[in-house]
Amino acid sequence: MHIINEWLSGLWDWFWYFHQGKIKYKVFDHGDTYKVMATDGRTAVWNCYGSTPEAAKEMALFKLKLALNEESKEN
Repeated sequence: MHIINEWLSGLWDWFWYFHQGKIKYKVFDHGDTYKVMATDGRTAVWNCYGSTPEAAKEMALFKLKLALNEESKEN
C-alpha cells in the first residue's frame, strides 16, 4: 500500500506542480527557524533557512534560481 501511495504522490506532483511549471515547497519547523526544500521537478535545493516560513521560501527560490542559472550555463 505504501508503494502505491508514493506512486500516486509522484504522479500528482508531476501533474499539479511540475507539468504546470510550478515549484513544490516542503517547510520544516525547527522551533525558532524554518527549513525549506524546493523543487521544480528537475532541480532541487534544500537546507534553505529563514526566521519565518516566507523568508525560508524566498531563500529556497533564490537558491533554485541560482542552480537553474548555473545549469543553463553548463549546457
